[in-house]
Amino acid sequence: MLGALLRLVRFPNLVIVALTQYLLYYILLLPAFRQQGLEPALDDSHFSLLVAVTVLITAGGYVINDIVDFRIDLINRPTRVVINRQIRVQSAYWLYFCFNLLGFLIALYLSFHIECIPLANLFPLAVILLFVYSTYLKSRAVVGNLLISFFCAGVAGIVWFAEREGFKGLLGRDPQLAGHIGSIISWYMVFAFLSTMFREVIKDMEDLQGDVGANCRTIPARWGLPVARAIAAAFGLGLAAFLVYLPLSMPALFTSLGILFLIFCILLPLFLAMIRVFRAQNKEQFHQLSQLAKLIMLGGLAMLLFLAVQ
Repeated sequence: MLGALLRLVRFPNLVIVALTQYLLYYILLLPAFRQQGLEPALDDSHFSLLVAVTVLITAGGYVINDIVDFRIDLINRPTRVVINRQIRVQSAYWLYFCFNLLGFLIALYLSFHIECIPLANLFPLAVILLFVYSTYLKSRAVVGNLLISFFCAGVAGIVWFAEREGFKGLLGRDPQLAGHIGSIISWYMVFAFLSTMFREVIKDMEDLQGDVGANCRTIPARWGLPVARAIAAAFGLGLAAFLVYLPLSMPALFTSLGILFLIFCILLPLFLAMIRVFRAQNKEQFHQLSQLAKLIMLGGLAMLLFLAVQ
């Protein structure tokens, strides 16, 4: 039962979401605040609650997505279907309700704790958008992909938003350091958006058979595989150009080790993935390509450890 639950909520993905926010907070923001004698809006325990809210939103999104896509998943990934096999659909709905209720209560508490009501408003907005995505936008070309990509970028953005008062104080005391941190978070948000779009189009090509059967109008289902390959490659090229431009535009942030990591752990796998976009022919090959795209996304997260902040 526990294994089925972990598969339902995509536990490894939830770990990545939490890790992203912890890295941004403890590697970038918190050391800078302490260096300048600034107090963060969220202490360790309250920041963990913010991470919990993000994880609950994401987990709820995965649950409602699997409920809605049950019949499509029987075609696209029959061996990985959990709904109505190991977890009843009624139980899945209860999980979805509990995740959202708990997340909302925590978000409401945090918004009052840091006196930031808009933080509580972001939670229902995210839940509604993910519900609309699962029930409608996912089956529409481009729009659904864009929404998920913005959501992935927002995982980093919400940390910046929650600590915006401390960041304003940092900007007043050390504009250069604040500029470096702002540049890194912005860099990662753009990376998250572009890399997610790249993988989303690949996943649509992987799921083409089931999507066509369900009359979903995804990019490959609506315009065909050649167009989908071209769109995926375009986002891959855009991501590569962005990554090459970064050390040229912000050399102070990149150590020699950071540049080597960027080249061998992100750019080379990305170019390999773009080549395989045009060579993949069957579902298994697209699945392997999707996993490679996920590794590239993890590489971008690990890149945060190699940037020279101070």
